[in-house]
Amino acid sequence: MSAPGTIHGDMVKLVDDLLVKVINQRASDVHFEPGDEFMLVRQRLDGVLHTIDRLPRGMSENVIARLKVLGELLTYRVDIPQEGSFIFNDERLLSPVDLRVATFPTIRGERAVVRLLHQVSSIAKLEDLGFNNKDIGTLTKAASRPHGLILITGPAGSGKSTTLYTLARQILSATAGRSVVSLEDPVESRINGLVQIQIQPHGELNYVRAMRSLLRQDVQVLLVGEIRDAETAHIVIEAALTGHLILSTMHSGDPAETLARLLEMGIPPYQIVSALTLVGAQRLLRTVCTQCGGSGCASCQNTGFSGRTACGQMVPVGDDIRQAVLRHSTTSQMRELINRNYSDLTADARRLVGLDKTTTDEIKRVLGHVDTKPKTADP
Repeated sequence: MSAPGTIHGDMVKLVDDLLVKVINQRASDVHFEPGDEFMLVRQRLDGVLHTIDRLPRGMSENVIARLKVLGELLTYRVDIPQEGSFIFNDERLLSPVDLRVATFPTIRGERAVVRLLHQVSSIAKLEDLGFNNKDIGTLTKAASRPHGLILITGPAGSGKSTTLYTLARQILSATAGRSVVSLEDPVESRINGLVQIQIQPHGELNYVRAMRSLLRQDVQVLLVGEIRDAETAHIVIEAALTGHLILSTMHSGDPAETLARLLEMGIPPYQIVSALTLVGAQRLLRTVCTQCGGSGCASCQNTGFSGRTACGQMVPVGDDIRQAVLRHSTTSQMRELINRNYSDLTADARRLVGLDKTTTDEIKRVLGHVDTKPKTADP
């Protein structure tokens, strides 16, 4: 067995070849999962995991060691989780790619997941994301305001960060003189004109400390990667109330659930309704491959899908929602109020089916249900 940290050239080539392959196929993550007989290598493509290789069990240790070397992790520590990052460059790639690697010990050896942070330069404006015209108008109007809080919600991998980046680009383009700064964990894409800061959630430069300092540095627009706790929520609300435009995300199911979570975090209702300009939810649906029409081909890795598009429910906070929050309405009451006036996620997803961009089965996969008589969304 090789000494810790010593990796043969053929293993270096194997791992590098795998990384080049998944990067060129636009995967978002690649999993290295040790088993009794082999290591399973799977890539997440358009939100779905696909097996791309099975490596002999004897290679597992050296594969993980190579990833650790790339991520500047401790190769001799196999008993603790570790996280690192690196910029991967290869002549077979169009440009270098930021990668994040995380390892975790299991009973069959270490497991590793590599996240690929592709550039989003192809997404230049809101129209490219897939939202309906009404939601695009709602987002544009909210982003043009000098202050307030825009919250985009949804589970991990639902495209929230891409939406915030697109809004930030729109703000920079429309008002070039504004000071726009982002706090992210991690920085997922480098945007020209945007001052980007990578915070350390478990270190000294966390969201709260960074925000309190930045608000004294003449920042006008602040993109906060995620509201994870009550302390961050309080300072985000405070910033929005003191003349800043804040763009942020939360992990919640829909706008009604988001409002309920803010109340549960102890934010006074009067502050929520004064600060919050827009609360939106979104999901990503795989789009039917244009080369094969969904039957499967080499272009789409025989999945029938190529790329993803967003469906959403963007809700401006008007008088009716303000009154519901001030009354401490239940989540179901607020959801009924919102869905009465704004097409829900399922209805907007059905719009995409009508445009032949996705399928009913894909809606079921992502949303878990399909209404039989959905409210019609704007085109």
